Amino acid sequence: MNLQKLQDRFSDELVKVSADGGNLLAARLFTLLLFSSKPLSLQEMANQLEVTKAAVSIRIRDLEAGGLSVKKSKISDRRDYYYVADDNSLIMAETLLAKMKQFLSGTESILANWPEKSEIQEDQLDDYHVAKKRIQDFHLIYQLVFQRIEGIEDEWRSKRGNNG
Repeated sequence: MNLQKLQDRFSDELVKVSADGGNLLAARLFTLLLFSSKPLSLQEMANQLEVTKAAVSIRIRDLEAGGLSVKKSKISDRRDYYYVADDNSLIMAETLLAKMKQFLSGTESILANWPEKSEIQEDQLDDYHVAKKRIQDFHLIYQLVFQRIEGIEDEWRSKRGNNG
């Protein structure tokens, strides 16, 4: 398997893991930086991805704002160059966890404001019980996930340092 096929597969996986369906160009751009051993200019990225420089410029700003890429200037060159942030995997995991925390908070709010049985029509009681149980299950699994991953950042840093 060549490197381009690996890049394409990784980009596809990034889009899948994105909670909002992801942006294919952003995924391809991030993957290009991830697979590059040197910083790349906007034009180099546009050429390699066969898209416009303007499209790359928009998406690279999104990656930069999210902490996934870093801009670098060269003294002898007016162009800006970009490379993948050192802690990109941790940043991406933290972004996903923030979305999960938001969902957990939402389920907590729903359950805290769950109506009493007496407020529900008789013909809706079965659905009421099923829905409450399912939302409690969502809430429980997310609580367990967050309990299990407590301290994971320190463990990641420790293992990453040992593998370098």
